[in-house]
Amino acid sequence: MPVRFTAYGGAGEIGGNKLLLEDDDWQILFDFGMSFGALGAYFEEFLKPRTVRGLSDYLLTGLLPPLEGLYRDDLNALPEHARIWDRLHRHPAYRDDVNPRAVLLSHAHADHVGYISLLRPDIPVVTGGLTAAIAKAMQDGGQSTDDTQTVFLRPRTPRDGLLITEARTPYQQRPWALVADARWPSDAAAYWARRYAKSGPDPQAVPATTGLSEVDGRAIRAFPVDHSIPGAHGFAIETSAGWIGYTGDIRMHGRRADQTWNFARELAKLDLVALICEGTQAARTRGASESDVRARAKECVRQTDGLVVADFGPRNIERLETFLHAAHQANRQLVVLMKDALLLKAMHTVDPATPLPSAPDGLLVFDDRRATTTAWQDELSDEFAEALVPPTDIAAHPGAYVLCMSFFDVTRLLDLGELTAGAWIYSSSEPYDEESQLDMQRLRNWASLLNLDFLGGASESEAEAAGYHASGHASGPDLQRFIETVNPRTLIPIHLQADGLDFYRRAFAGTPIRVCEPRWGRPLTIE
Repeated sequence: MPVRFTAYGGAGEIGGNKLLLEDDDWQILFDFGMSFGALGAYFEEFLKPRTVRGLSDYLLTGLLPPLEGLYRDDLNALPEHARIWDRLHRHPAYRDDVNPRAVLLSHAHADHVGYISLLRPDIPVVTGGLTAAIAKAMQDGGQSTDDTQTVFLRPRTPRDGLLITEARTPYQQRPWALVADARWPSDAAAYWARRYAKSGPDPQAVPATTGLSEVDGRAIRAFPVDHSIPGAHGFAIETSAGWIGYTGDIRMHGRRADQTWNFARELAKLDLVALICEGTQAARTRGASESDVRARAKECVRQTDGLVVADFGPRNIERLETFLHAAHQANRQLVVLMKDALLLKAMHTVDPATPLPSAPDGLLVFDDRRATTTAWQDELSDEFAEALVPPTDIAAHPGAYVLCMSFFDVTRLLDLGELTAGAWIYSSSEPYDEESQLDMQRLRNWASLLNLDFLGGASESEAEAAGYHASGHASGPDLQRFIETVNPRTLIPIHLQADGLDFYRRAFAGTPIRVCEPRWGRPLTIE
């Protein structure tokens, strides 16, 4: 059987990567993420897939591809699931022979990692040390639902036609392996084995395997790349047809741009038969860089009277460091939420350069007292006690702080009393659907209510033009140069829309590089 590639997400859409590579009977997945577009077609914040029905809602709405045998048995244990699979047998993409040896996880954004939690727990996840730590922190600090149990899980059992979790059901650890040259100090291993819960048995402590350079006889190589989340990697796999590369998400205008260009040069040495390459911003010219954002943030924070709220992606640590620097330059202190402190702690176990909350260093934690707290909140409150700042302190001296928050945290600002001046700096990606556009309007309403100037624009392009945001993805000219450097025989564009595909076709028309468009669920042969 020839080498085949099938996209079950990320084909003709931005995100949701679920990419299957097959070489005879050997199979591997690149990422297994959540498709925001498909999810938004049926669900929203207060309408979510029903956990007591296991896989039912995911399968019937097409959020998961019809690959029988790929998913958790405990979420597939109701009588209705047999009927659903009988129905899905007629789906043109139905298969019952997909048994990947591993998932190569490029980074910890939800559209790449989000549905790994629904896969069979014996399928290993292969990634870098920072990505593993971030995934663990995302689970520790979030709600424990079936689609967040990426690192460890509690199996469900059928009862009265529903799937429930028994109180004493043991946790199950998923196997994770780290690529060659990945950092995994003893602090990271200790954090990996730590489960934050106030009841229930502990999982078996299974440390991540390190130094992986092959998967069942196929050589793999991992390369760090520049993206808006730390720890992102691209991959290359040796197949019977030759080496095949996968970019994950990349850019060339952050502080780690040299890593992406090194990735291109290393792939060129492998003489790729195919490159699976993202194209989120392929149709756009170069926008703002992270250094542009750093200069703009410094200027804005210095010139603003009153409170400054910095709104950016929760795992964009480079942006956090940008606003930390801007706060220091303006003699302010940066304040993060408790969930952000957990993320910083997890990342610090792998990369000691990651800043930790510290009053002397001007990085504080918002002391948001709750009637009930979780074990991780209690532990972090003790660990960072000297860095906790209550809302009353911020209310008394709002001009002394830069507060890191997003739309979903905005009600906390009501605890500050009446604000007379300040700014809400929107430094994040643009709304991706109708509901998030409504959220943007609600955010503007909140800013007006709180007497905060709204800065940054209503879209990513406006925010970039104003210098408040830099995309996590490479522009068209940078992508073209990257691909020309790699010089693959076949280019497979993913993680893009029609305008991005048109850009690739125009850019490589008349060149030896063949552009081959993947279609959802249709195998593509790699010659």
